[in-house]
Amino acid sequence: MDRLDFAIKLSRQVGFYLLQYWGRAENVREKSSFQDLVTDCDKQAQKMIVDQIRKNFPEDSILAEEGLFEDGDKLWIIDPIDGTMNFVHGLPSFGVGIAYVEKGNVVLGVAHDPVLNETFYCVQNQGAYKNGERIKVSSNDKLKDCIGNVGFYIDFTGKFLSLMEKRVRRMRIMGSAILAGAYVACGRFDFFVARRANPWDVAPVLLMVKEAGGMVTDIWGNEATLSSKSFVFSNKAIHEELLKVIQEADR
Repeated sequence: MDRLDFAIKLSRQVGFYLLQYWGRAENVREKSSFQDLVTDCDKQAQKMIVDQIRKNFPEDSILAEEGLFEDGDKLWIIDPIDGTMNFVHGLPSFGVGIAYVEKGNVVLGVAHDPVLNETFYCVQNQGAYKNGERIKVSSNDKLKDCIGNVGFYIDFTGKFLSLMEKRVRRMRIMGSAILAGAYVACGRFDFFVARRANPWDVAPVLLMVKEAGGMVTDIWGNEATLSSKSFVFSNKAIHEELLKVIQEADR
């Protein structure tokens, strides 16, 4: 079975399931803090993905957000609901993330938006796509012409937004790393800053932005990998200018 077709179909199946409970999730509870929620839908969506991987690729390993931490040369990294807070509150920015990794390198990534019915996907050396159409990063080469996204971090985001106020056209806090990364890949956002992130938060879009012509580093400009602690996604043209502001905010 082709892994890309498998991942695309599976992400859409899970997305359809999630729409039935969007804004109506039951048994909502705190995970690591009151700002970090988990629902029965997270668990069930993850089970749907894991069960299908086990059935179709029994030799592969799985790394998943909700308590499944395997390792291996053939590894699936999944986030059943990226943006659980938005999902719980009936906000439209949440997605399903699936990536396949071989020997530490992302080979394919899928980011599905159930609300807009948009499926972003990529394959190593074969480009990035949205619903079958090739996508590319934006061509803006000055921050003043850009719109960007940043994650919410108590010790970073406020200072970063203050520094960006007169440098950038507009900033957003979307609440879903997978969709924010996909939006960089298709040119809706010019950049996305994740000061801290786990592999399942970014794995599908780590390759996707590169395949769309963009760039992904950590906040110090080193090439980003799955083991990086921070991630800066951009259209490449504004990357150096952006890093200077990020590093100032991080002091």
